[in-house]
Amino acid sequence: MVSPKILDTIALNIQEVLAQKTLRSQSLVEQLNLAHYADIAQLINSLDFPYSAQLFIFLKPALQVHVFYELQPSLMRAILSNLSSVDKSALLKNSHADEITDLFDILSDEELQGCLEVLHQKERQQVLSLMKFAPDTAGGIMNVDVITFMQDFTVAKSITLLQRLRPRRDLHRNIYVTDAHNKLVGVIKLEDLVLKSPETRLSSILRQVPFIANVDQNQEEIANKMAHYRAMIAPVVNDQNFLLGVITGETLVDVLQREAQEDVQKMSGFFLNESYIETSTISLIIRRGAILAILLLAESLTSFIMGSFEATLSTFLFSFTAMLVSTGGNTSSQTSAIVIQGLSTGDINDSNVRKFLKREFLIGAVLAIFLSMIAFARIYAFHHFFWGSLVVSLSLGIVVFMSVVFGSLLPIFLKKNNIDPAFFAGPFLATVMDILGILVYCYIAYLILH
Repeated sequence: MVSPKILDTIALNIQEVLAQKTLRSQSLVEQLNLAHYADIAQLINSLDFPYSAQLFIFLKPALQVHVFYELQPSLMRAILSNLSSVDKSALLKNSHADEITDLFDILSDEELQGCLEVLHQKERQQVLSLMKFAPDTAGGIMNVDVITFMQDFTVAKSITLLQRLRPRRDLHRNIYVTDAHNKLVGVIKLEDLVLKSPETRLSSILRQVPFIANVDQNQEEIANKMAHYRAMIAPVVNDQNFLLGVITGETLVDVLQREAQEDVQKMSGFFLNESYIETSTISLIIRRGAILAILLLAESLTSFIMGSFEATLSTFLFSFTAMLVSTGGNTSSQTSAIVIQGLSTGDINDSNVRKFLKREFLIGAVLAIFLSMIAFARIYAFHHFFWGSLVVSLSLGIVVFMSVVFGSLLPIFLKKNNIDPAFFAGPFLATVMDILGILVYCYIAYLILH
């Protein structure tokens, strides 16, 4: 493994390295080509253009492919436009079709046409067929460069084919088997080819595929299913069961990371379709400002409610509003996080949702009683005002129970209606509970103190 200091030295002496006029600069380039592609990509991402594009050209062709798809989108476009036709052709032809498809998503029509012209007809057809599918579906993330066998093949013939194809394609432990019409019929393990006799036909040693993804199936659902079945690779078929490609464990990890990032952004009330670094400052201000403005206007309802009960809210009661609304917000956020995670992983589903809700409602009732007792004891011990302590503690108990109810029911309701529940967690749910909490607090105070 190349020391990080080597990469730092290259960054500090980038002009000397690119000039290639000294023995040290030549040595640094040699060591650069021995580094891990992720580290090289990080270095190139940190450099100013055109230094980054010039350094990329010094990489070996095989290494260029791995580094290229780790770069920032804007830099990928810049480097691609800076490559010669020969280098561009080598880069694209050594890339998987699904990687090329992802690249085409960020290119202009003119740039796309230029790339298509350097691809072989076969790769071009693969890419164009992939582009018909949405990027967040199985068709958009699948790898079409996969080895498949026909069920009539013998073990000996299969081994011969593997020996010829392996240098050009990825080889997985699971090898999918189709019929003469390319319809999926089963799977064999790589070790089956070693343990079975050469004359054995694959149809006699087929295994059942634990999970098959449909080409239009959402990537999040696929990731959850693969995790559920502990499948490190899954075949992708269309409605007619034609085998189109596979989703690998590498892709699974990428999907889970992206989905987790999206959920975190949605739960914060702010979602980006592109990289934060690639998004302009003005765009960030407008998007975040719009969300915060909506929440601000919604929160202003609390002022209206408190103004309507101004005669009821004494200085004593007013001093506990922050405690009340923060407890309600914390409880709803805690509950919604549990529900959203359960819905995402499949732990909460149609078969057990009623059991889950009963359990949450029971937990909510116990928490409401527990926290209201703590609030009453704390307030009465310091202020010796029974009715005031009762108003605060009773209101807090009701708000806590409502927070659990809303925090558990709302995500499930949204999921049932095909709306991502993460959008309405975090600030949105907390704002709703602030408004309801103040309303409950004022009304309980009115009932008890008047």
